[in-house]
Amino acid sequence: MKTLEDFISDESIPVQPLEEQIPETKIIAEPAEGFIIKEIEMKGFMRYVEKTVPSITFPNKFTVITGKTGSGKTSILDAITFALYKRTSRTDIQNIKISDVCRPQGHVKVSFFQNGEEYEVERGFSSSSSPYLTLRRNNKAIEGNIKELEKIIEEVIGLDYDGFRNSTFVRQEEMKELGAESAAKRLEIFQKLFRLETFEKAQALASEKSEIIKKNAGNLETEMNIRNEQIVKLSLMEKELGQKRNFIDAEKKKLKELGQKIENLNEELEVLAEKHDEFSALKGKRESINERLKKTEKRLAKANKDGKNIMPLRKEIAALKESIKDYEALHNQGEKLREKQHNHQTIKRELDRDIALKKSLITERDAGIKRLFKRIDENEKRISNLSTEIGKDEAFAMLRNEGSLSERITRIEKEIRWLNEKKEFVTKLKKERGEAEKELYVLSRKTKSINEDSFILSEIEANITQTRKDIEELNKNYEKKIKDIDEEITGGGRNIKKLGFGGEEKKKIAEIRSKVAKMQKSKNELEKKRRKLDEIGDPTSLIEDLETQKKSMEDELEKLKERIIKLKSEEERYQKTKQRFEKMQKDKEKLFGEMSREEGEINRLEDQINELKNLKKQMAEKEKELKELREKNEIYSILKEKVFHKRGIVMYAIDQLLPQLSLETSTNLFDMTDGRFSKVKLGSYQENNRYGIRIEVAGADGKWHDVQEFSGGEKTQINAALRFAIAKELASMPQVGRTYGRMKTLFIDEGDLGSLDTESSRQLFVKKLFSMGEFFEKIILITHLSEVAEKFPGRIMVYMTPEEESRIKVMA
Repeated sequence: MKTLEDFISDESIPVQPLEEQIPETKIIAEPAEGFIIKEIEMKGFMRYVEKTVPSITFPNKFTVITGKTGSGKTSILDAITFALYKRTSRTDIQNIKISDVCRPQGHVKVSFFQNGEEYEVERGFSSSSSPYLTLRRNNKAIEGNIKELEKIIEEVIGLDYDGFRNSTFVRQEEMKELGAESAAKRLEIFQKLFRLETFEKAQALASEKSEIIKKNAGNLETEMNIRNEQIVKLSLMEKELGQKRNFIDAEKKKLKELGQKIENLNEELEVLAEKHDEFSALKGKRESINERLKKTEKRLAKANKDGKNIMPLRKEIAALKESIKDYEALHNQGEKLREKQHNHQTIKRELDRDIALKKSLITERDAGIKRLFKRIDENEKRISNLSTEIGKDEAFAMLRNEGSLSERITRIEKEIRWLNEKKEFVTKLKKERGEAEKELYVLSRKTKSINEDSFILSEIEANITQTRKDIEELNKNYEKKIKDIDEEITGGGRNIKKLGFGGEEKKKIAEIRSKVAKMQKSKNELEKKRRKLDEIGDPTSLIEDLETQKKSMEDELEKLKERIIKLKSEEERYQKTKQRFEKMQKDKEKLFGEMSREEGEINRLEDQINELKNLKKQMAEKEKELKELREKNEIYSILKEKVFHKRGIVMYAIDQLLPQLSLETSTNLFDMTDGRFSKVKLGSYQENNRYGIRIEVAGADGKWHDVQEFSGGEKTQINAALRFAIAKELASMPQVGRTYGRMKTLFIDEGDLGSLDTESSRQLFVKKLFSMGEFFEKIILITHLSEVAEKFPGRIMVYMTPEEESRIKVMA
């Protein structure tokens, strides 16, 4: 069967689907009746920080979950939808994320029966906050990623999140809203419970598709108008095409004539080319010989000049060799002295550093000792300002002695009373008491000077003692360091004396450095003149060879000159013919380019003409497409304005539900009021384009009254009677996609029992709730009323620890 979305979908129209598509997954179990809750386990979920031990189980048909307001009772319902759908009543609120309700390493595990098979779903977050989901059927794991497993869970239960919540949970606010809200708001609640808001979505989708079709039709009309304007240009383009073809034919004729002229000139050039090649070769050869002749003349002039400079150069080399004969000996002597100087400087720097370090240590030691003596002076001044000379330990000893003496006097007085008749013992005891009292008197005078300064005095005296120890330790440490430095200084002095480097050695180094520098200049000049002599060599034979080469090149140039003069007239004729040939070639290329451009224009026009001819044929199809779009838009307008509007399917569905709900609500109200109220009338109405549902109840006077006219407790009974009727209707409805499905477990959150002000009305409420067991396998009531909880065979208490953590306790 097609769903509503399938009915109004059209793949040719790009509309975002109502729900995100989920990849195809093999269905593990067919959707079946009978969701029966078995067990719930929580850890790190909302306020259930610790793992629920034992797990929450529902062995009885009727179970109550009780506890104080805010203890975490309703969180159990959120735990179920978190595990099954990754949704909760908290995360339905804006800005609350699923990670806000479940901590890292937290999880919820829910076990349930469906169609006779047991399923276990566990959802949570790892220690790294990564989400995970597992699914087991009859204790066997089902493989798949999170999206695939969520698809399977929905298939197994047969309901999506909203369908499951409406069919399984009766929340407190729903009880109040049914009677308290306006008729229009009541209609919205009915739409939500029975999932009729789907039709509103369908209306919105139909409206969206209608707008898209209007837009597409408008675009198509615009496109057709543009194409009709293009088709009008077809005859003009065909005329232009004929003109361009005539122009191309004339240009081809010109191109043929020009090609014949170019061919004739080319033949003439081929005849003249042989003489041109000879002329070019002779000119090149002449230029080459001229270049070689210039180089030869330069070399000849240089050789003649070098021959005159050889003898003076040899005399200069001999004089320079004599001047540097002692260079190596002086250089080695200078190196040894410089090494000795370097060692002397190194030892001297180390010695100066040690002397400076010793002075620094002495300064540091004296400053440290001065600072510590200053601390002792300050403490002694503090002692002189104290109001007592008794220290802490002495004060404690005196106080202990004072206490002991007091106890001793008290004990003696007791013994005197006991031995009153024995005069001898009494006399001794009185004497002993007198001595003790004197001693206590003296001690008491001293203890009067004990005050808080006694503790300060002990602390200051301890500080002075410790400071004197610090002075001794500081002096000892610095004396050792200074002694080590003195040994280093003595060793450095011995090494300088042993090295024996002084003023004479410094003077000798300066003299050697001056002599070596002068000899180095002479040595460099000697190398330079030797290289010059090697470059010159013996120029006599070179001069003779260069003069012979020069004469040969001059003779060859004279012969070339005569032949070039003979070929010059033929070369001039060749150049003129070549210029005419190149000009005609350019004219041909220009003409060919113009023809290519015109042929391109002809091809473009032919393509446009063919396209317009095809476009003319397509216009009939476009007219048909536009007609189809207009027909579709008319259908979607009807769906939007008449079918999916509230005055259409929605109100029709409501009107079909209300008669049966009226009868069932009347029966429930009769049972819950012990026959005091027995008639409920539910009806829809339309007024000023607003739709709503009226709830009227026959009062004790036999007249119909709006639900708002009744007291708080009576409204609660009416609301409960209606909500129980809706729960029964939802549970008995056949499976329709993932919108409706028979559920065998019913959770009632509070049920607004607090507004029932008599014990009998609460008993009737519970009695009616128990009668719902005819339609449900498990009924679980959440309440904070202990007197109601006592009536249930299965009881679970939720309480809050001092750390504000929720805990579970199964009541016997």
